Amino acid sequence: MSSTEPFSFDTITDFDDHIAKSIPNYHLLNDAVRDLATFYAKEDFSIVDLGCSTGKLLESIPFEGDKLGIDISGNLLPESHDNVQYVQKDLRSFRNLGKTPSLVISLFTLQFLPLADRPNILSLVYDELAEGGAFIWAEKVHEESGELERVMNSAYYDFKRLHFSASEIMKKERDLRPIMQTNTSMRNYIMAENAGFTVGTMFWKFYNFEAWLFVK
Repeated sequence: MSSTEPFSFDTITDFDDHIAKSIPNYHLLNDAVRDLATFYAKEDFSIVDLGCSTGKLLESIPFEGDKLGIDISGNLLPESHDNVQYVQKDLRSFRNLGKTPSLVISLFTLQFLPLADRPNILSLVYDELAEGGAFIWAEKVHEESGELERVMNSAYYDFKRLHFSASEIMKKERDLRPIMQTNTSMRNYIMAENAGFTVGTMFWKFYNFEAWLFVK
C-alpha cells in the first residue's frame, strides 16, 4: 500500500507482514494460539476464525477437521480448499457458525465493529461453541489510567518507529479513527461474562494488546 493512500483492509497488500510490524510479538501470539488449539481442536467438531484475513493462522493450526474462516474483506481472503472454507461476510449478519466449533478464534477483529454490535457476536460464539470448547479473543485495549495509557502508547510508538516513519504512524492513526474503537480490558472481560463465559484468563499481553482464553 502506498503511504499516500488511506489505510484500508480492502486494498492493503502484504497484510501479514504489515500486522507483524504493527503488533509487538505478534509471532509469539500466533505460536500460543497454535499451542492452545491442540487442547481444544476436537475431532468431529470444527475451528472457526472470525476475521481470518489471509487465513495464514487458521491454516497453520494442526487440525485435520473442518476449518471456517470469515472475513468481510475479499481482498484478503484466499480460495477455499480441502478442509478449509472461506466466507466473505460481515460478522454481524451471522446467525450460526455452521458445524459446531470446539474452538473459535478472533484476533484484533471486534475492535473494528461498533461497541453495540459486539455483545451479540460474543453471545453467538458462546451459544455455538461445543461444551468444553474455547474462545481465543485478542484485542487492542486502552488503559483506565491516563498515566498508564500515556506510557503504553509512547512505548508502542517507539516499537512502531522500528518499521515505520513518524508520518506513516500518524497517518495510520488518523485513518483508523473512524473505524476502530478500543475498549478497556475489564470491559471486554465483562462483555465475555455477559455472553455466558465464566472461565477465562489472559494468556498474552504486550503494551496495549492482549489475548484471552475463555472456556465454555
